[in-house]
Amino acid sequence: MNMPRFRMATLILYGVVSLWSLFVLMPMAWMLFAAFKTRREIFTNPLGLPGSLTFTAFDRAWGVGVGTFMLNSALVTIVAVTLIVIISGMAAYVLARSESIWMGLLYLMIVAGFAVPVQAVLVPLFQMISAAGLLNQRFAIVLPYAAYGIPFTTILFYAFFLDFPRELEEAARLDGCGRLQTFFRVILPLSGPAIASAAIFQAVFIWNEFLLALLMLTNPQVKTLPVGILQLQGSFTADWPAIMAGLSMAVVPILLVFVFAQKYFVRSLAGLGK
Repeated sequence: MNMPRFRMATLILYGVVSLWSLFVLMPMAWMLFAAFKTRREIFTNPLGLPGSLTFTAFDRAWGVGVGTFMLNSALVTIVAVTLIVIISGMAAYVLARSESIWMGLLYLMIVAGFAVPVQAVLVPLFQMISAAGLLNQRFAIVLPYAAYGIPFTTILFYAFFLDFPRELEEAARLDGCGRLQTFFRVILPLSGPAIASAAIFQAVFIWNEFLLALLMLTNPQVKTLPVGILQLQGSFTADWPAIMAGLSMAVVPILLVFVFAQKYFVRSLAGLGK
C-alpha cells in the first residue's frame, strides 16, 4: 500500500517541478526567439515563432560593442570574485577558529553589514569613488562589489569551516606549515563546494548588476554588459531584437560557469563535501 502512494507522490512532485521549470524557462525561450525576429514581428506576433532565422539582430548588437562590454564584465567579475573568495575565506577561517568574544562581536558586525542595502549608501559611495579619481575605471565598481560580497561570503565560509576537520590542520602544522600555508595549501583546496557556491552567487550578482555600473561608468570603453546593452535603447525607440540578441549573448557565459561548477554547487547545498 505504501509503494503506490510513494510513487504517486513522486510523480506529483516531478510534475510540479517540471511545470515550474517550464514557467521559468519560458521568458528565456521568448528572449531567444525574439532575437531572431524583425522589429515588426516583435509587435505583430510577439508569442509566435520567428519567420526566418537571421542573425542581423546579433550583428547590430555586436556592432554596438557587446564584445567589449562582455570583456569588461568578465574582467570585473573575475577580479571581484577572486577578492571576495580570498578575503572572505581568510576572515571566516580566523573567526571560526577563534574563541575570543571580540571575534564574536566582529562576526555580528559582518552579519549586520550584510543587511545594509547598496541603495542606502549610493551618494557617499559615489563621492568616495569620485574623490579617489576612480570614476570610469573598472576598479570603481570592483571595490564596491567586493565590499558588498564579503559579508555574505564570510557567513557562508564561516558555517563551512566550523565543520572542517581540524585533524587536517594539525597534520599540516606537524609538517611545518604556518597559518597562511595551512590555509592556502590545505583549507582552500579542500573547500571546493563552498568556493563554488560563493563564486556562483557572487558572479551572477556582479554579472547582472546595473545601478552601480550605470553611476560609475560613463565611458563606453569600460562599460559592463548590462549598461552597454542600454545603448540599444534610444529616447523614443528601441531596437528590441538587438536588445534580445545582446541579452541572449549575456546569458551564455554565466550559464557556462554554472554548468561547469554545478557539481560542487549541488554538493554544497546538500551539505556534502565537508
